[in-house]
Amino acid sequence: MRVRYWTGLSALVLSLGVAACSDGDADQTFPPLDYSYLSQIHLNVASIDVQDEAPAAPDSLSAKAPVAPDQALKAMANQRLVASGTSGKADFIIKQAYLNRAGDNVVTGAMDVQLNVADAGNQHTGFVHARITHKLDVGDRDPTSRKELYTLTSQMMQDMNVELEFQIRRKLLSWMTDATGTPLVNGGIQQQALGAPGTEPVAAPTTPTLSTETSTGSATSEKAAAPAATPSAPDAIFPTGSDTEATTTATQHSPQPGILKLPSTDSTETH
Repeated sequence: MRVRYWTGLSALVLSLGVAACSDGDADQTFPPLDYSYLSQIHLNVASIDVQDEAPAAPDSLSAKAPVAPDQALKAMANQRLVASGTSGKADFIIKQAYLNRAGDNVVTGAMDVQLNVADAGNQHTGFVHARITHKLDVGDRDPTSRKELYTLTSQMMQDMNVELEFQIRRKLLSWMTDATGTPLVNGGIQQQALGAPGTEPVAAPTTPTLSTETSTGSATSEKAAAPAATPSAPDAIFPTGSDTEATTTATQHSPQPGILKLPSTDSTETH
């Protein structure tokens, strides 16, 4: 009887130990997911409304996660999207956010959001859509533990932060402003043509006036600097001169008449 008693007690302790190990992170604390360190996205609207329209999934592990995916999306929208305009509104809509088990050691998740913007009269509107999916293989660990679900949610949010900002800058750039509410495009600083330091911006000239005057002035200076040709003495062969003499070098001319003499007869006979 005593052997059977200790055997049964050992089995009970072992089963309780296994159960405790399977949910060993039940008492662990996980910090809230924070995105305030990322750059804010300023929109030219007066208000931003965050709406959670993600349908509930019966087999979802989202409720067990320390930070549910939809709650992480809300935190991101509240910390990164800023209304910096005086009119209009934006709607940040969570359309899908879940964590599911996809195998013995694998969990998957998906996030799908849409951002709609409109002016006060609902005449100018725009929207972006961002969706990401992620899979986590935990090896020999429990994929449904709170620690692994927290890790998966964190990785999904890293992807969503990048994707959402990319889509906004790609499709809603005309709705973006700086921190003071100045539009980044359509009359903003990025489209202002600046002149030299300390001068007012001016329109570029339609013709290259400066370069034309400079080249003309240089040519005039070269002509003025060239020495004037000095007149030469009248030529015996060409008394009136010729067009080519001014640019050619001086040549040797024939001697004056009476200078040349024929050989004498005496000298010829001697030879």
